[in-house]
Amino acid sequence: MKKPAAAVTLVAACLCIAAVFAQAPAKDTDWRQPPTRDFPLVGGNLANQRYSALDQIDASNVKRLGGAWSIHLEDGNGGNQQATPVVVDGVMYVTTSFQNVFAIDARTGTITWKYSPQLRGAGGTNRGVVVAEGKVFFAQRDNLLVALDRQTGAAVWKTRLTEQPRAFTSAAPVYYDGRVYVGIAGGEVGVRGQVGAYDAKTGREIWTFFTVPGPGERGGDTWEGDSYKHGGGPVWLNPAIDPELGMLYVPVGNAGPDNDGQDRGGDNLFTASIVALDLKTGAYKWHFQEVHHDIWDYDASSAPMLADVVYLGQPRKILMHAGKTGFLYILDRTNGKPLVGIPERAVRVDARMKTAATQPFPIGDSFVPTCPEADSLAPGVEGSCIFTPYWDKPVVLAPGTQGGNAWAPSTFSPKTHLVYVPGAVINSAHSVRRQVWNAQTEQFQAIGDGGGFNRPAGQPRSGTLTALDPTTNKIVWQKRTTFPIGTGSGLLSTAGGLLFHGESDGNLVAYDIKDGSVLWTFQTGAGADAPVSTFQVDGRQYVAILSGGNQFQLSARGDSLWAFRIGGTIPPAPAPAPPPLRQPAAGRGARQPPR
Repeated sequence: MKKPAAAVTLVAACLCIAAVFAQAPAKDTDWRQPPTRDFPLVGGNLANQRYSALDQIDASNVKRLGGAWSIHLEDGNGGNQQATPVVVDGVMYVTTSFQNVFAIDARTGTITWKYSPQLRGAGGTNRGVVVAEGKVFFAQRDNLLVALDRQTGAAVWKTRLTEQPRAFTSAAPVYYDGRVYVGIAGGEVGVRGQVGAYDAKTGREIWTFFTVPGPGERGGDTWEGDSYKHGGGPVWLNPAIDPELGMLYVPVGNAGPDNDGQDRGGDNLFTASIVALDLKTGAYKWHFQEVHHDIWDYDASSAPMLADVVYLGQPRKILMHAGKTGFLYILDRTNGKPLVGIPERAVRVDARMKTAATQPFPIGDSFVPTCPEADSLAPGVEGSCIFTPYWDKPVVLAPGTQGGNAWAPSTFSPKTHLVYVPGAVINSAHSVRRQVWNAQTEQFQAIGDGGGFNRPAGQPRSGTLTALDPTTNKIVWQKRTTFPIGTGSGLLSTAGGLLFHGESDGNLVAYDIKDGSVLWTFQTGAGADAPVSTFQVDGRQYVAILSGGNQFQLSARGDSLWAFRIGGTIPPAPAPAPPPLRQPAAGRGARQPPR
């Protein structure tokens, strides 16, 4: 870890909703509480709760929600769209997969400026921006952290995050107390992951923490030989922040190579982990690894959430993370210790893949099946449960890689005290695909014709919407969904008693937070697979979503940005062709898509 170039005084803060502060950050960046008028971060607030305290739209009137405005951003096809509309002072800021940034009048949908870096071959998922200090911060796919003038869209400064040639960025940055925090990705192609803090005024790097430690560093002994140099550990999503504890909570992704563990013996820290760092210095505080020596791509790729709860009669500060394993991991965020309990259990070992002898199994309920459902397997196909190692013959697992919960955000409601998790139920097949590092080309080289990871044709595709009690890790209610939702839009909860989710068939849906019953739907015309936000302008509450499709969801492509309000008069768009309910033949979504 690099030492900080300068120290910054940390302002004491608290995530508790009712707390009173003697000193606080500037009003326009005090994002500890649930948002109301604005939606300033892709996670809603610093805790990533994706909960809005707005209640003008509720279960009694949501049926009167209609289109307020709709615009096209990228001439009809915007690529792989996963950005959250961020709204500050009546202006909406959104990114597209072409790395363009738009500032839009949230009342009318009028584009006020557009920033276009016009990158060659650098398109791909971009999950959004953060607005602070008169600037719009976002991370381009080519590893540039960019600050734009909020009024004009002109570039103020650009900072290169890494010199690793195959690295890229997809996460939205977060801001607190004069600093911008963001990580890099590319674990599948041998990038060594990192997360860093940057001065919001100048872009100067303050500190960088490598998510894969080297020799002599904490966790360095969990990597065989020099495999750490290209060991993965991407940061796909935005971290969470607790200003009171002075900690940044980082979700760390898969090891590299992702499907071949033969040359990287050990637990491979800090991959598939949540890592807590000091906000000011980047110093290690604690970690929890969800999967040891991951070969299934069960990386921690969704954003962690923070909340304050009462557990066994005592107030506790917790962190919640929905994993690809299908489990919700609930930790004390002061020290990383499990709240309800996550015992290590013996699992099957394959010495050739150097898999771990035990894995963590959270006490409580999984939110998707952790073994293949019997009627979903083709004749002659062998099925097995999570953490089963594989070699030359394919093993079908469920929920499988990209099952459980991947990057789709969950939500926590401080009103119901429950966490709501989107899940994907898709069987996947694994067999060894030998990958060795080629120093000349600086990438992994596949040897032989091993299969690696794929989704067998004909396997059913579905999902789950689950309400969980974080003090017990037990399901309160659950709905089976038509399409997988663990890699789609994710969830937004509101004080009006609603859950919003964009469906892969193009429908934006409002669910009753009490039981998951559908209260309202609206057709957007393309896969509504990006996260929803809500905000208030001129006293009216709006809901917004970017409808452009998503490669993994197999949904129809588009580039529409929609805003809705009570009494909106713009009618629904024509419905696109829905995604298939069974996995198509190889060639469309069979392997893991770029994120």
